[in-house]
Amino acid sequence: MRWIVAALACALTGCISTGGREAQRYYILEDTGAKAAESKAARAGVLLLTPPTTSSFYDTQGIAYSRAPGMRAYYQYHSWTEAPGRRIGELLAARLERTGAFSAVASVPGAVRGELVLSIHLTELYHDAAAAPGTARVALVAELVDPSRRALVTRRSFEASAPAATYDAPGAVLAFNRAIALLLDDVTAWVDGAAR
Repeated sequence: MRWIVAALACALTGCISTGGREAQRYYILEDTGAKAAESKAARAGVLLLTPPTTSSFYDTQGIAYSRAPGMRAYYQYHSWTEAPGRRIGELLAARLERTGAFSAVASVPGAVRGELVLSIHLTELYHDAAAAPGTARVALVAELVDPSRRALVTRRSFEASAPAATYDAPGAVLAFNRAIALLLDDVTAWVDGAAR
C-alpha cells in the first residue's frame, strides 16, 4: 500500500516521466565560404576588432525563426553552441587574417595599437519560415573608425540570405552557414576597400 501511495505522489509531482523527450542538439555556426580572396593591397597597419554587439533577442544560444512578419520564436531542442554575435566576430577575424590585408588583426581591448578599429553589430539572424522550406537571413552593421583622429571612416549595413534545404532547424543551420559565408565575403571586401 505504501508503495502505491509513494508512486502516485511521485507521478503527481512530476517524478515519473510519461513520455520521451527529444534530445537537445547544438550546432556550430561555420564559415562555409571558399578560401578568402587575398587583398589587392597588403598594409603594414593593424586592424583592431571590438567585441561584437548583438540585438538583444539574438544575443542567446537559441536559434530564431519567424512564421509571420513581425514575429520571432526559438526552436525547441535546437541551439547554437555559443551566442551567434560572438561566433560571427571570431569568423570575421579569421577571414580578415586570411586575406592578408593587414599585418595583424587583433582584439580590443588589448596591448596592441591599431590604425583602424572595426565594430560590428548583429541586427538579425533568423530562419524566415513563413513559407516552406524558408530562408536564413542575417544582417549586421559595421563601422570603421580611425582611432588616431577619433573619426568615423565609414559605416555600412550588410544583409545576406540563403535558402534552407529543409523546413526545420537542421535545414536552417546549413542555410545560416551559407548566408554567413556570403556576408563575410561582403564585409571583408568592404574593409579592404575602405582601408585603402
